[in-house]
Amino acid sequence: MRIGMMVHTGKPEAVELAKQLVEFFAERGTQTLTDAHTAQVLGCPKMGRPGYMGLVDIVLVLGGDGTLLSAARLASSFGRPVLGINMGHLGFLTELEADNFQPALERVLDGDFAVEERMMMEGRLLRAGVEMACFRALNDVVVTRGTFARMINISTYIDHHHVVDYKADGIIVATPTGSTAYSLSAGGPIIEPLLECVCITPICPHTLASRSVVARPEAHVRLELNSPGEEVMLTIDGQEGIPLGAKDVVELVRAQVTAKFVKVSGRGFFDILNSRLREQRF
Repeated sequence: MRIGMMVHTGKPEAVELAKQLVEFFAERGTQTLTDAHTAQVLGCPKMGRPGYMGLVDIVLVLGGDGTLLSAARLASSFGRPVLGINMGHLGFLTELEADNFQPALERVLDGDFAVEERMMMEGRLLRAGVEMACFRALNDVVVTRGTFARMINISTYIDHHHVVDYKADGIIVATPTGSTAYSLSAGGPIIEPLLECVCITPICPHTLASRSVVARPEAHVRLELNSPGEEVMLTIDGQEGIPLGAKDVVELVRAQVTAKFVKVSGRGFFDILNSRLREQRF
């Protein structure tokens, strides 16, 4: 088995743990690979390989949910599963905690694990009918106003049927995985990750009648921006941003690939949810 490693190199604790893991795997005769920059930070330049995710069996991710989101999007192109060790805060996506991972990794090396698949979305930005960008998201796609912009107006369509014109600070289109992220903060429902669907939630809508809409996973979602001269951004998984102009269109469909997560801890989604929600009470 070959193990890939994606490390949040801005976190000293993640770098230190990664160095320990390199030794851990080497003692067990398991090769580890990563990108060139991370290999230099770890002091192991020979580990650096371009396109390393296509050469490994599992991608081990050291960071928080943001690092895991980036890794899952990249790994999905190669069909590789990811396994997260939580170095952040909430950790809805990470499978293991930094203080108790060795027994689980021993099981992984023995092949004693399951792989859970999560649906993703892919989309494109159209400007005057011309495709300006394409992207893939695991959590959500968000259209939101800028710092000084006014409320924006977005027409929403599902399978070419007009659903509603949202007058709000923005709109979130989330997967079930993303239902516990920004969508939850905006009042959207918590959705079990394996229940495949698309959830559309307005951000601070101007009317009490605006509610979340949940559609089947095969739905074609179309967002049309009707706010001229405003500062508006399209954000993918909270990590990639694209400025939008009036009459721009965002089209979203179910991705042809899935994000794959290694499950080895025995914790289910509702166990993690209960733990995280209890933490947020204080």
